[in-house]
Amino acid sequence: MPICGFLIAHFGWESAFYFTGIIGIMWSVAWFAVVYDSPAQHPRISDAERNHLMKALPQDSNKGHNPVPWRSLLTSAPVWAIVITHGASVFGYFTVVNQLPTYIESILNYSIKHNGLLSSLPYLGKYLCALASSVLADSLRRSGSLSTTTARKLFTALAVGLPGILMIAQAFFGHDRIWSIAIFTLALTINGAVTAGYLGNGLDIAPNFSGTIFGIANTLSSIGGWLSTFMVGELTKHENTYSQWQIVFFILSGTYIFGALVFTFLGSGELQPWNSPPSDNNKREEQPLNEQKA
Repeated sequence: MPICGFLIAHFGWESAFYFTGIIGIMWSVAWFAVVYDSPAQHPRISDAERNHLMKALPQDSNKGHNPVPWRSLLTSAPVWAIVITHGASVFGYFTVVNQLPTYIESILNYSIKHNGLLSSLPYLGKYLCALASSVLADSLRRSGSLSTTTARKLFTALAVGLPGILMIAQAFFGHDRIWSIAIFTLALTINGAVTAGYLGNGLDIAPNFSGTIFGIANTLSSIGGWLSTFMVGELTKHENTYSQWQIVFFILSGTYIFGALVFTFLGSGELQPWNSPPSDNNKREEQPLNEQKA
């Protein structure tokens, strides 16, 4: 964001697209060059690193495909806690990502160069908090100070609930430049703690189907990207004033707090029984004796 703000101010808006496009291509080339399915398949890591990773990471001994237990998954309260909370958090995130530069420029009256720098502050804070909260949560779980369920609920309540409270503060103090930037930065910084909360919770409750759970949550929450843009556009298209933005902040507050409450009441860190399908041996034992002989 600060780089793009500088580029737009000095070289025109097209330069931001050229720059980010080149970065995307470079990242993709690097990804395909260094990423492999497993340490055993990687041709360029040392034997010591490969052996360490093979010992440290769980190895999948089941080469078959486990069918998704859709009925159990879709009727699971912990799954819906992840889906709903993820949707609420991402709705707030998308709103800030898409609309913060507009708010800073039109309401706080910052130039595009300063806009880019100020808009980037919340994401720097979010990144740092994501790292710190993950380390802290793992340490608390490892020491036995917190159970997995308690840790997930605590960090989700902080990461999603506190930004909701801060959006109320934004509604009352957001007209002031310093207060507004400080509140936005603090809210998104705290939101980084979702990495220690609901974001990895699918691996706790159903590691065999965590990808499916995250896929459902991420797909449904992506609607928030369109919905947040539509919401702000409808509220500000005729009257782009601070009073209209206050409505946006109150909606964000309610959404954040709702998501935090849902996970607090429905979330879990316990492994769900439907994660592991019955083994072939169990299936054989359940068959009638004459079928086993046959």
